[in-house]
Amino acid sequence: MTFRALRGVLSEGDRRTLVELAALLVMALLAGAYFVLRPGGLWAETDTGSMSQAIRVVTNNAELAPQTVDAYYNGYGYQVVSMAIVAFTGLSIQALQQDVFPLISALLVLPAWALYRELTGSARIATLAVLLLVLVPEYLFAVLRGSHERLDRAFLLTALWLLVRSVRSRDDPFMHRAHMALVLLMSWGLIATNALFGMSLVVALVSALILSWVARRIRPNLRPFATDSVRIFGWSSAASAVLVVVFVVFIYPPILPTLRELGSIPARLINLILTGGGGFDPYAGILAAWVSPLAYLALSMVDFILLISSALVWLWFAVRWLRGGRPESFGIWALWLFYAAFAAQGAASIAIDRTGSLAANVQYRAFAVFATVAAPMVAVALSRWRPGPRIKKLALTSAAIAVAAASVGALVKSTLDPNVSNKWIFYTASEFEGLVWVQVHLPNTPTWIGPDDRLQAAYEITIGGLSHSDVWDMDEPDRGTASFLISGEIREQITRLDETLPDLEATNIVYDNGDVQLYRLRQPAT
Repeated sequence: MTFRALRGVLSEGDRRTLVELAALLVMALLAGAYFVLRPGGLWAETDTGSMSQAIRVVTNNAELAPQTVDAYYNGYGYQVVSMAIVAFTGLSIQALQQDVFPLISALLVLPAWALYRELTGSARIATLAVLLLVLVPEYLFAVLRGSHERLDRAFLLTALWLLVRSVRSRDDPFMHRAHMALVLLMSWGLIATNALFGMSLVVALVSALILSWVARRIRPNLRPFATDSVRIFGWSSAASAVLVVVFVVFIYPPILPTLRELGSIPARLINLILTGGGGFDPYAGILAAWVSPLAYLALSMVDFILLISSALVWLWFAVRWLRGGRPESFGIWALWLFYAAFAAQGAASIAIDRTGSLAANVQYRAFAVFATVAAPMVAVALSRWRPGPRIKKLALTSAAIAVAAASVGALVKSTLDPNVSNKWIFYTASEFEGLVWVQVHLPNTPTWIGPDDRLQAAYEITIGGLSHSDVWDMDEPDRGTASFLISGEIREQITRLDETLPDLEATNIVYDNGDVQLYRLRQPAT
């Protein structure tokens, strides 16, 4: 069918929707392209490095659950999908992780829009919600880097969309069963990719179930919607919980260390409460990671606005319904429940991070998921604003300026731009050349490579993990470290962080490519 013929069969609203979706896809694609091109294609960070190595481990061992220290402990889905793409296309793991996946992430616009359309009943609100979502830097960073989170988000958004949509198919037994089966399939995909995110979904469904049950008992005006939500969240939470148990007990043994760490969290929390303080401070390095507190606050403004405004909208709905009002649709009711469920997990993550468990970054990951339900909550409120003609024109102009500014801020923060950030994800070709030289000429030699794991991640993405006897030393040099890789970028980062370089007084330069030098401690005379 030609484009002209397609236009003839589509309504004006459908054509407008297609244009809006295309614009969102282009916007997301440009964000991915910027993420790749800003560091010239040479970027690396912790999760991207570890997941690149996990893909190699699955490939080399030809096993979904290899019993090695380099395996990814929490699931195999991302590794399998990546391995399949590499096998079918001939791409290297480095090219896939650094160049291709950030662009593919643009496709997440589609399941997000479908979910928001189902929740709000409006294509225009869905478009606005997706626009708000891609302005959140934490969401962009989570899905653009080489992490399992882009696949997690695809499974999560699709599962929730099918779950809410299943309510509309109750009168068609075949379609209803098909929706139920697909919900479980998407849930399994999420669990197999990252069991922790799968557990998060189960907890969210159980939370929504409890809220629905309470609402059905105490608020007659909410009973019709609450009855429907009790039904769908009841079977979906129970079935998903069974899938989690099957996965962690029978399918994926490498997850056992993670389960043991999860099991230790209650005892750590109790200890923190009884001791009246202490614990890990997850906020200690936040401001140090940016050139100034003002820069951090400016780049995080969208986060704060989204958090506060969505909470106010959620409370407005709650007060309205407590006074006897009713939700406009089941989708709005489900959105309210999802928001409460994921907000509760965000609150719980604050306490979890205080224990230092799970790398103490649960809040960061929880917020990126929370943003997916906060964005449509704010979009619903904005859609109900009806300004006069004069105010409307001013509001549209102001909104365009705000979106442009927020887009720039989201790109700057999500790429950890070195102009404002002290925690970088870029590296240089000279630095990587130095890493390779060290491993070729000084194997089994502990080597200091800077104040963070930037260069270690670059090595893992491009070549792979080291043998267990090789050590990349970072931050404060260990006593046994005899070699120090120094570049102009490392010197600049050390200065930015107000730290000091290792003492190089008793060293010789054994390698110099013009931009990078390797200093090695002089051996005592024998």
